[in-house]
Amino acid sequence: MMEQQRRVPAAGRAITQSRFELAAIVAGIFLGVSLATRIVLAVIQHAVAKDGLGRVLAAFLAGEVFDLLAALWIIAPLMLWLAVIPERRFRTRWQLVVLSFGTAVSVYLALFVAVAEYFFFEEFNGRFNFVAVDYLIFPTEVVNNIWQSYPTATILTVLTLIVVAIMWRARPAIRRVTQVETPARLRVMVLAAYAVLLAVLTLFVSPALARVSSDRALNEIALNGYYSFWLALLGQDAPYEGLYATRPASDVFPRLHRLLAEHAADTSSFVAGSIQRRIENAPPERRWNVVVVLEESLGSEFIGTLYPRERSLTPRFDSLITEGLLLDNAFSTGNRTIRALEATTASLPPLPGISIVRRDQSKDLFTLPALMRSRGYATMFIYGGRALFDGMGSYMRNNGMERVIEQSDFGNPGFTTAWGVADEAIFDKAITQFDSLHAAKKPFYALVLSVSNHRPYTYPAGRIGSDPNQKRRENVVEYADYSLGRFMRQARAHGWFDSTVFVLMGDHGARVYGAQEIPLASYEVPILLYAPKLIPAGQRVHTIASSMDMPPTILALLGVRYTSRWFGRDVLHLAPDEGRALMTHNNEIALMQRDTLAVLGLRGSSSMLRYDRAARQQLQLQSAPRDLIDDAIAYFDGADKMYRSGKLRF
Repeated sequence: MMEQQRRVPAAGRAITQSRFELAAIVAGIFLGVSLATRIVLAVIQHAVAKDGLGRVLAAFLAGEVFDLLAALWIIAPLMLWLAVIPERRFRTRWQLVVLSFGTAVSVYLALFVAVAEYFFFEEFNGRFNFVAVDYLIFPTEVVNNIWQSYPTATILTVLTLIVVAIMWRARPAIRRVTQVETPARLRVMVLAAYAVLLAVLTLFVSPALARVSSDRALNEIALNGYYSFWLALLGQDAPYEGLYATRPASDVFPRLHRLLAEHAADTSSFVAGSIQRRIENAPPERRWNVVVVLEESLGSEFIGTLYPRERSLTPRFDSLITEGLLLDNAFSTGNRTIRALEATTASLPPLPGISIVRRDQSKDLFTLPALMRSRGYATMFIYGGRALFDGMGSYMRNNGMERVIEQSDFGNPGFTTAWGVADEAIFDKAITQFDSLHAAKKPFYALVLSVSNHRPYTYPAGRIGSDPNQKRRENVVEYADYSLGRFMRQARAHGWFDSTVFVLMGDHGARVYGAQEIPLASYEVPILLYAPKLIPAGQRVHTIASSMDMPPTILALLGVRYTSRWFGRDVLHLAPDEGRALMTHNNEIALMQRDTLAVLGLRGSSSMLRYDRAARQQLQLQSAPRDLIDDAIAYFDGADKMYRSGKLRF
């Protein structure tokens, strides 16, 4: 028997004594979970000790605004449901079941997202961003990786028990909601007030509210995961113009022409409104093979030669350094592998939003594999995982790669992880392919992408002294080094070795940590040019280099003359102070020259930083020359314009 219906006595009590009480309960749960998540993140970041109580409180106040906005959007379907269901239908047992089930699902999702945010923050030192969006599009690798890396079953079970307990306590409130009468006129008034509040917050809340300090991690704590995810989702194919600072088009390309001038560039050949120009590398042309090895997550911090530690994790790479040419001041363009793929093939700055590797219009671009193929080279991409992931396979096939070798081509490779076959199997496959091409007297260009140096940090037993069951990052770095060293040792015995240039480099750093707006320490990567019979041993180049400098640098080594549409330059012939690195982190994009960093943010914002590499610290600059800001705008705005207009096609 239902309790006697209770009318709402006054409009001021329209929430607490009406059917909308349920929406308030659900919103309150989301707000509480979001606050608890922020507290946990602040504790693990030692935020009070690093930033002071005042800034932490400011972060929490800003965070409550983001949390409120997210909670209001989350309850939008429920608010609409509560407003439109007539009284007669609302007081049925069926409605009680629907509302109970919906509330349980909402609570479970709130808790699940909070746990996911914790682990995401632990890995990337930030709220959900482009990485989270990209990962959700390819669930096979991601779900397998999560299942192998974390106690997923235990976490899901605990969350289920918590939800059951909460729902048990919430039964009286949900039953009460279905018994109280809420007149149609009042429902319309509450829905209208809710819509106005939601609209105002949506229009006036911006990411700038989270900039409470110079500590990037604290600013991330101030944000809300739902809000950050939505921003990333909106920016998947974000045009530069309208989001970032611009200059007149008449200024952008003349500035780019000055920035891209180098020893081999015919500056008189620049095309107006483009960066197309002739590159006259010194003859003779040398038809050497080229093998680019992108080592997953191999940041400079792991290389014993660059950052000595008691026991080097990379003794084989260190040994190769003594026989090759090392770029010891090099940076990746992003913190995802696809950023390295676009940089090392298309020599393009990291455009805002998703990488061009994932964009449908990325076909027939002017890329290194396309150019090599046009000059009679066999071209191939060798990857141990599924080439479907991140659109890598289609991008490669559409931009010059004759062959794409992926996990399904390995037959029975033995040990595999969530990301694909182990590194040693990848390199064994590469050697087999190179042997076949060499026997056919065909020069080749290959891009080899490793996978092992990644969560869940597993690898075949018996290769190195450490136990793979420990699942430690340091151990898997050692295994990746073992596999690379094994590959290079075996390659020496093959006929193509003496006429091959190897480019051995990290695709990006391992993790994004630190307070910096652009955490440069996580972007430092080793780049080693290795060809004992072709390149003098033991050289070190200190000039700042970017991974997008690799295509023009490789062609300079080969003595190739060509018409370029690349934004990189031959780093081996630059003066020490002429090197540049371009990079993206979340919504920020940046250009670094010497020790100064120009950072461009959303809504036309910009800032200048000074980077102390030895201390790995950044200092905000107030009076630095602003030319570097204009240079950064020219690079990113010009690249975006050329890409969207089709001027980067082969």
